[in-house]
Amino acid sequence: MSDQPELEGAIVDEIVDDPSAGRFISSEDIADLTDQICASAGGAGWERDVELNLETKRWRPSAVSADRQRLLYVYLQDELPRFVRDRLQLAASRDIGITMALPIASLFKPEVIALLVDLDADVLIVDDYVTARRLVSRPVLIALAEVEVPVPPESRQVICRSVWSRIEDGTSQEKGRRLEALLAFLFSQVRDLKVIERNYRTETEEIDLVLQVDNFSPRVWQRPGIPFILVEAKNRVDKASQQVMSVLLTKLQTKRGTSRIAFLVSLAGFTEDAKLQELRFSTQDICVVMVGREELASLIEAEDLDDALESLVRRALLR
Repeated sequence: MSDQPELEGAIVDEIVDDPSAGRFISSEDIADLTDQICASAGGAGWERDVELNLETKRWRPSAVSADRQRLLYVYLQDELPRFVRDRLQLAASRDIGITMALPIASLFKPEVIALLVDLDADVLIVDDYVTARRLVSRPVLIALAEVEVPVPPESRQVICRSVWSRIEDGTSQEKGRRLEALLAFLFSQVRDLKVIERNYRTETEEIDLVLQVDNFSPRVWQRPGIPFILVEAKNRVDKASQQVMSVLLTKLQTKRGTSRIAFLVSLAGFTEDAKLQELRFSTQDICVVMVGREELASLIEAEDLDDALESLVRRALLR
């Protein structure tokens, strides 16, 4: 047997028969979409026709980043070829980041979601009529939140556990990005809530997540004329301080009465001064729900996420 790495992908990808969808997907289809991605505002760093040496395999994905630290695979067919799945996993094991371009329908396939979460992948949604989302790369959990993909409790738990197991991996920026994506996904699975903004910038501040209450229910966060909930995420070594709490309380105060509840998620916990600062504002009609590592872990494992979240909010309001 030869010791040379195996070369696959160039011929196998040429024509994909997709009878279940009633169409043939050709290499031209894939090439055309890859060209669109590379020509888009966020695609300047992609290079076509680059062969990756994955030790035991060689592979030409749809494109590779200029620094060879990330690959793009355009996935248009109904079923992901086994050899592609294997090579994506092999690339991820070598710390090569994965970006997959796919139809929006693929985000409703549990097996595809499971693979993308396992790969810690970013996605570009191909057939999306929302211009702001089309061909814009984002973490898979963010995509699930934006598209509002409903996930059964068992699958939600598996997905969140996978992300939670890697919550401390990478740089400070990567840690923060992963926590934000996890929170966006979790809140999107609450029946009353919808993630409407990420990293929302005003003239004076930035908010990690903005949730909108878009369903009528008897939950404690329901209040006529107050549709928004703010979320701040901190995945740092230091506990959230009094200053961090004060900044978030100010954000609640300056939203023209449209928000009265905020979540401050800090995996390192909260200083006593931060907790006291929140209590100083308890005479006002605003509340910061403090979510530490233990509380977030309980939400991840909750059978009924809506009930678990309401319990946290209720305790904060009655504190």
